Amino acid sequence: MWKHFRTTLAVFLLLSFLEAGPSVYLYVIKFENITQEKSIDWLGQGFVDMINAKMASEEKVKLRNQDDLEKIMNKRSLLLHQPRGSRNFLLLGKFERKLDKIDVSLQLIDIATWEEADRRKLSGNYNEVAALNLKLTSTVEMMLATYIPVSKKKANIYPEFSVGKISAKRSSVLTESRRVSKSIHTAIDELEKSMDFVIGARGEEAKDGVVKIGEEWVLDLGSSSQPSYNPEYDTNTQMLMVVLDDLMKSPYNVKMNKPKFEYDVDNTNVMNVLFEVEYSLKDHIIKDMLKSLPYTGLKQDGSLMIFTFNKDKFNFSNALKEKIRFGQYRSIPVLTFLNESNDPTVLIVDSPEMAIHQLKSNRIHYVVDHRFSPLIDFTIGGWSLQVAMESVEIPITYRFSLPIDTADSIRRISLKFIPEAELSSYLQSLL
Repeated sequence: MWKHFRTTLAVFLLLSFLEAGPSVYLYVIKFENITQEKSIDWLGQGFVDMINAKMASEEKVKLRNQDDLEKIMNKRSLLLHQPRGSRNFLLLGKFERKLDKIDVSLQLIDIATWEEADRRKLSGNYNEVAALNLKLTSTVEMMLATYIPVSKKKANIYPEFSVGKISAKRSSVLTESRRVSKSIHTAIDELEKSMDFVIGARGEEAKDGVVKIGEEWVLDLGSSSQPSYNPEYDTNTQMLMVVLDDLMKSPYNVKMNKPKFEYDVDNTNVMNVLFEVEYSLKDHIIKDMLKSLPYTGLKQDGSLMIFTFNKDKFNFSNALKEKIRFGQYRSIPVLTFLNESNDPTVLIVDSPEMAIHQLKSNRIHYVVDHRFSPLIDFTIGGWSLQVAMESVEIPITYRFSLPIDTADSIRRISLKFIPEAELSSYLQSLL
């Protein structure tokens, strides 16, 4: 009898396990930053966190990460140990920014067959992360809806306790007329209240200042509920502007090695030049942000740090808002090779933007294969200012060819960051 009981118990536990097991194993890995823009690279893991937070409460979904994916790919037999009927999906995501717009593409891959199960696209505003979060998680839920069964109510093994139901009596003409009459009187009374309130004869005002006018609730805030300028924030604002001016004008540190000159094996009259430069943020910038300013929020993801400054501590001027929104702080590195007479012989403009490549000259070399990546970015909305900084080093090797006589005449090298709006006039002044 004990043996029979153990067998029955084992079968019961096995069936319970199979029934309670998840229907979908979802592998969510870091989203790919298509444009490799450093200032928004934090969104790659941020999207993963959004999805995990939303799907964690779903009983039929078991979340998996990058390590779990590598294990299952290296040892496919692990799929056999999962509850019967389970599905394994990999969620691949890519994103890119176009001004303030974020485009996200999602792809759901069935790991068992490595075939695409679904594909979606969505867009959102970079300054409205909450709305973008809602769009993303809702889209993922729709993609998984087909594979998550709706839970059914279990049948009760005990007979239901039945209670005799009293048959509904038909309403008599008198009862129905009384109900209609009462509804009409109630509606007329409410209409009178609304009309009396409009002419000032009657009103309904709650303790919190909310006034109901008909079907509308009104809360009078006065002339200005949130003043655009508060004198109490002047001290914080002055400290912030000092740091921001330094960040926008001169945030970078540059290391330059002596250029290497190599004779071209295919052309004896030409010499190839290799010039190595390393870009990084100044060491004191992040320290100043951490120690001197009362920031509202701080988020760190590896080498990326995002500071948030809210309007309840600072006064954001219209000039600052326009400067950030129109990107007037952005600058481009220009390298100038000078001869013995201090005249420019070669100009290197490190920007792939075709709009900047309008000025034509034999002395100008536009860099399109090695792109300088800004290590600092600013975003401002109606309520907060965000400053994103990345504490990494960017090594770049500039390669170009010159006639031997021109290469021999180089005596000095100058590197200067020029604002985008001033770049054209600056280059023309050197030619």
